This record gives sequence, C-alpha cells and structure tokens, in this order.
Amino acid sequence: MKIVITEFMFFLIFFNWSNAHVTSHIFADKFYVKFSSSPFTSSPEHIEAQHSIFHKELKVRGIKVKIVHAFKRYANGITIETDKRHVKRIAGIEHVESVEPVRYYNRFKPDDQFKIKTIKRDNSEMIQIAPNNDINSVHEITGVKKVYEKLGLTGKGVKVGIIDSGIDYRHPALGGCYGPGCRIAYGYNFLDENDDPFDNCDGHGTHVAGIIGGHDIKTGFKGVAPNVVFGAYKILACENNSAADAYNEGNNTYSHDEILMMRSIEKAVDDGMLIINISAGGPGNARTPSSLMISDLAKYRGIIFMSALGNDGLNGVSTSLEPAVANNAIGVGSFEANKFLNFKAFDTRNPNFILYYMKMNAAAFPYKKVKVKLFKCINDFKEFNNTIIILDNRNPKVVNCPLVYKFDTITLQGLITINDKFNEGLPLSSSVPEYEKFGATITVKHGDILIKYLEEHPNLELDFSDKYGYMIEHPFPVTPSVFSGWGLSDEFDIKPDICAPGGLILSIFPINISPYQVLSGTSMSAPYMSGIAALYIETFGKQNSFEQVRTALMNYATPRNDRNKLLSPVLHQGAGLVNIYDTLKATSFVYPPKINLNDTVHFDGYHTLNIYNVGRKEMKYKLSHLPAPSVDGYNKALSRNYYQLEYFTNNYADVKFEKDLITVAPGANVKVSVNFTSPKNLPKDKHWFYSGWLKVTPLDDKMSVMSVPYAGLADDARRLPLFQTPEFPQLVEETHAGKNNIGEIRTFTFKNKTGQNLDIPSISLKLATPTHGIFSEILDYNYKFLGVIKTYYYFPATRDTDLTVDWDGLIYNPNDKNDQGIIAPNGEYFIKIKALKLFGDINNENDYEVWLSPKFMVERSV
Repeated sequence: MKIVITEFMFFLIFFNWSNAHVTSHIFADKFYVKFSSSPFTSSPEHIEAQHSIFHKELKVRGIKVKIVHAFKRYANGITIETDKRHVKRIAGIEHVESVEPVRYYNRFKPDDQFKIKTIKRDNSEMIQIAPNNDINSVHEITGVKKVYEKLGLTGKGVKVGIIDSGIDYRHPALGGCYGPGCRIAYGYNFLDENDDPFDNCDGHGTHVAGIIGGHDIKTGFKGVAPNVVFGAYKILACENNSAADAYNEGNNTYSHDEILMMRSIEKAVDDGMLIINISAGGPGNARTPSSLMISDLAKYRGIIFMSALGNDGLNGVSTSLEPAVANNAIGVGSFEANKFLNFKAFDTRNPNFILYYMKMNAAAFPYKKVKVKLFKCINDFKEFNNTIIILDNRNPKVVNCPLVYKFDTITLQGLITINDKFNEGLPLSSSVPEYEKFGATITVKHGDILIKYLEEHPNLELDFSDKYGYMIEHPFPVTPSVFSGWGLSDEFDIKPDICAPGGLILSIFPINISPYQVLSGTSMSAPYMSGIAALYIETFGKQNSFEQVRTALMNYATPRNDRNKLLSPVLHQGAGLVNIYDTLKATSFVYPPKINLNDTVHFDGYHTLNIYNVGRKEMKYKLSHLPAPSVDGYNKALSRNYYQLEYFTNNYADVKFEKDLITVAPGANVKVSVNFTSPKNLPKDKHWFYSGWLKVTPLDDKMSVMSVPYAGLADDARRLPLFQTPEFPQLVEETHAGKNNIGEIRTFTFKNKTGQNLDIPSISLKLATPTHGIFSEILDYNYKFLGVIKTYYYFPATRDTDLTVDWDGLIYNPNDKNDQGIIAPNGEYFIKIKALKLFGDINNENDYEVWLSPKFMVERSV
C-alpha cells in the first residue's frame, strides 16, 4: 500500500497562508491554477465550462490577471500572472483545486577563473576508433547488442520526443536534415516560439538524441534504436541556462519553466510521440502540475515517460527529483559503462611508456610533442609555460593551492587531472573554460604510474600524435554511478524504477562544437532507456498501459553490486540494470513491478504477486528472497553524503511466500501471497532504510530470472529530521546576505540598504528530509501567536533544497482570505518555522518539526 496525502496537499492552500519563498526556484508573479475535473474522465464541454466560470469570477471579483496558457486536453488548468495578494482569493473560486507558483531551475554561470589560451583545431573531423575497439561496447551490458544481432531490431518508425535544448539536426548521425521525411521529423522551439528546434545551446539535447538513436556510418557509432523518428522540443535556453542534470554541468544546474515543460509535453503528444524523454528536472514531488500531467498521460494514453532521476546522489538518500518521481513516470538512475573512450600518448624517448587519457570532446590533444610537468604550489610559473600541467586531485596542497588562479599568466598547452578515489570514473570538470578541448583526466591507476614515471623522468615529453580512440575498461565497470540520485521519494515510492548506462557515455554533439562528447549523468541514462522502450514498442506495438512496459523492463533488470562490492540497495538502483534482450525474449512476467512497504506506522506487510505465463508450455518457478544491506542516511550533522552512508549487512527483512514452488499453465496466471516483516534488530538510534528483491526463477534453465524490488523504512517517517541543524535554519541580516547571526539580537528597519536589498528578517533553510509544507508564524516577545507571514502557496521541497523565508513586515490573519495584513509595530519578535513531517497530518501540531528564531527587533523610523 502506498500512502498518498493528496487531499492534505491541496487543501493546504485554502486554509493556510504560510510557506517558504524560494527565490531561486519560482517566478514571482506567475501561477498555475488547477481545476477540479480531469480531461481524461470529463467531457470537453465540462472542462470548457470550468474555464468559463473561472474567467467570469475573475471579472466579478475584480481580480486582474494576465492569461499565459490554458490547458484543457491533457491537463485542466490555466497559467496566470497576477499580484501575489490575489492568490488566496483566486483559490476560493469555484472548481479551483489548487494555486501554486510556476517553478524554474536556473543553472550557475560557468566559472571563468581559468583562461587557457586556445589552440584552434578542425572541429569537423570525426572520431576515429582504433581497430579491434568497439565504439558501441556499452551495448554489451544491456542486451542491446544481442537484440541487434539476434532479433534485428532498430526501433524503426517508433516516435520518440526529446524535451531538451533542441537537436543539431545537421549532424550526419541524425540524418542531416529536419522536417517530413527526416529523422528529426517533428519539433518546436518554445523559447523563440517558432518551428525550428535547432540546438545552438550547450549540446545537451543533441547528446541525448544520439544516445537514443544516432547512427553514424562513417564512425560506426550507433545509438540504442538507430531507426526511430524524433520529435525535438526546445525549452532550455542558452544564456545562463542548461539541461542540467548532466553532472559535468555541475550539480543543481537545472533550467526549465514548468509551463514550457507542460506545453512541450502537450505538443509531443499531439505529434504522436509514443515515448517522451525528459533529461531535466528539479525539486518537487509527484503532485506538481507537470508530474500529474505525466502520470495521467501515462495512465490514460499509454505514453511512456523516461525521466532522469537527477545527479544529487552524492548527497545521499532521498535525492530523487521531479518529474522522475511522478508516480507513472519511469525514473531512470545511472550505471557506469563497462568501457570508456581514451587516447594514448607516448614518451618521445621511450615508446614503451604509454599514458591513457580521457577528453570530454572525444578527440586527442591537437599537437604532436609537449612537455609534461607535475603541478606544485610554487610562485614561479615559468617552468609551466608551454607545457601540459598534471594536477593531482589527491594532493590537498594542490587542490587548495591559491596559485592556480595565476594560470592565465602563462600559455598552457593543457591540463591533465588525476582523479581522487572519490571522483574515480566521474566526468571532467566544467569549471575550466575550453576544458573539453584542453583538459583531460586519467584514472587513479594511470595517475600513480605517471607520477612515478615523472619522478624518474622530470623532463618528460609526450608524443600525442596518435589520434585513434581506444575503449578501455572503466575503473568501476557496471556499478551504480555515485552521482545518481537515491530514493525513496517523498511518498516512499521506489525511485529509481530502473537504471541504464549513464557514466562516461560517448554520443554525438553539435558539429560546430565537437562532433562527439563524453558526458555523465542521469541525463544520459534516461535516453538510453528511451531507446530501450523503442525496441520494446517495435516488437510488441504501442501498449494501452505504460505499466505493461515498465513491468516487463523492471522484471528482467539485474541487481548489481556497487563500487564497494556490496549489493547496492534498491534506493540507489531500483530494479537494477536493464536487460532488453531478456525482456523481449521473456514469456513470463510478475506484477506488481515493485513493492512499497512505507514506514513502520503505515507498514503493510501483506502483498500478492501475480505470475503470468504467456508462453505455450507449462512453467514451474521457484520463489526466493535477495536482501540488500540496510542503509542509514543521517549522521549527527544530518548531512551524510554518499561516502558517509552507513550500511548494515547482517539483518534483513523477513520474507515468507505462500508457496516456494509455483506451476503456471500456458496463457494463465497464478497469485501468490507474500508476507514481509521489517528487520527487528537494527540499531534504534539510526534511521534504517531496508530493501531487497523477490526473485522468481523459472526451473527451465533457458529462461531468465525475474525480480521485484521492495523497500521500506524501519522507523516512523515522522522521526526523520527535517532541518539540517545546527547550521540551518538561521536568521540572516538581510535577504540572501548569507550571514549567520545566531545568538545575536538583530534590529531590522525594513528600509533599503545596499543595492536593492531590504533590511528585513530572512530565514535561511536547508532540508535534511523532504517535506510537504513549510509554514511561518510571527510571535511577540512573550511567544504569543500574532499571525502568519504572507505566504500564498503550498510548496513541497526535496532534501538539500535551499530555501529562504522573507518577512516583509506585515502580519496576516490565516483565517481571513481577504486580509490585507497589518504593519507590525516596533518591538521584539520571533519567527516560528514549522515543517510538515513525512506522512504527517497538517491539523496535528505534533506532526511538525519546529524551529524558533532568535529574538529580533523591529525598529522603523517615524
């Protein structure tokens, strides 16, 4: 049983006026108004009537709004621009179910601290792979290669929509044209409102398209489904804006307007896309407008949504993002590839010494002979002039050396970074401009070899004339990527659903930048799964239910160990690594595809497995249990990251099957009851997430094993800490100043200070656990409740979300929708912040985590 608190979520806007103002994630005056009826269960006339009533009521009540976009066919709502003060009144209009802000995700600007003098190279040249090296080796680990060789599938004619930064349709791997009869046959540019979705941005959408279905005869590169038909829907801008969950773009570099996202989904469905890939996302939950739209289209239209889970996995558990957490989206996590592209350099005096290095732009260094120097934190930079510098990230003196900012005073030929053990296998840093051309990385193993060799050969000169690419084994092959987001979702739904290769993935790129690039992120694993889904649809045709596709893919995924050689928990890999060949050849399936056990309070240990035999002969199955280590995601600072996670390996859930051996006749199904008991002897002072898989093994050795992941929390979810104390929350001096003044009595004047900042109280928050609502109250010097801060919408927030609550000096009555607020007189006050615990009741004060600010003064001049 999944616990859903939908009614609490939407009633919140009617009865509460308090919430966090998230300055970096919302538009100030743009809102989405959701109406009560569904276009999938109501007539078009009924939907139209609700919109008509809304417009009439706006006029009657004298509420001025600007209409941005109306949704009537795949969602029932309207986007408006209006003053914040009107939101409570709008929420009271008949048929309005909720009003919430339109969200966006803005990336950080590239860091230009390093200014490497560039060397021009011919960007039109294509990659050359050395003989006996397979450029498409990643397909070996997912069954795709077998599908090519034994089934001859290519995704022919299947329509796949890509919501991203557009596509460089000039690329030969994508057919070189756009429009009817081309590979890129459909599309729209929502940024410029025209029909040209050309990717002139950061190349993210082009890379995604290549993974799904690129095919370059000259290089031999082949995406998962090289004969699909594409729709390109451009919503990601170029300036200070990127698709973001590619790890090398930096964590939290999200960017999309949620309404553009919904409009692009609408257009993709109208164009007949059967699969829609979304390699972007951000903070939110399964109940946001875009997530609900996705879930409804999947449920009622059978559209398959492949959504990147996000790259915040280094922050530990509960880091899945939306729309991947939508109930009916297939949230995709990332695995490392088995091999990745490298190039060779040789010692000019000793050709037996070979250095393997990786470059993001999939091209060798563009010169023949260069001296190589190990960087040391010294003032004299002359010896590094006209050299390639080796940066050892394992050396703290190098990492923290302030002198690296002087690199722009010399002419560098390049930078080669030695990864530390924590970043092994991760992509290149994007903090260095032109790094994809003039920067490279080497593994720890090759770094050790190089440093030792430099000690013996301090005047080392390397020959970079070999331009071939070599596919070498990944340091941690076929393991869950450390950056890949973790579940569970805020509703304790298992996310990711499934994983695909996303670490160090080679694909095409806009040809004016570099024809190929190596990128990492769940942005790469989601399109891999989109290609997988295209192969499935080519085989079986469009399914009425997306759940049939998700179930089949999850059943035959393979759970695997992580880089620590422990079985990776379901929270990190879901069902495991996809295997499309086994899926397509299967004649047996198990439903449901996953089992959510929730926490101890809402625990439901009784479930039923439905085992289907769609083959022509009787099948016998053995049922068994594969437990994963339990994991605790919290330490005393409430900020446990991936490398600090604590595992418990000798205490698991108890699983009892009604029967261990099952016989199913051809064309029939058999139900088997399963009884779960959560682990009993886990340490009580921790918050343990436990998980595992139910294995269904055919006794016919020719048939593959099926599995069903389960997960739960061996604790009351309301005990999970929400605020990242002791550092957060904190009262800061002025909005976004970032100053920690805990313990000091501050005085606020509510007047302009420097720039455009007001001298107002501002609470800075960082969350340790997702919450379904944050509320703020004003108390007087005697802790008496006076009213609430004017917060006008309900806001769900994910773990590690940075929030601010700003007080404008007005106090509002939460029980009066039309209250305009009163000016707080001079005096002493407290701000009380309340965050709703997971599965909490908004009407129960015990279901909140509460923080009280230090006392502060309000002192306005007369």
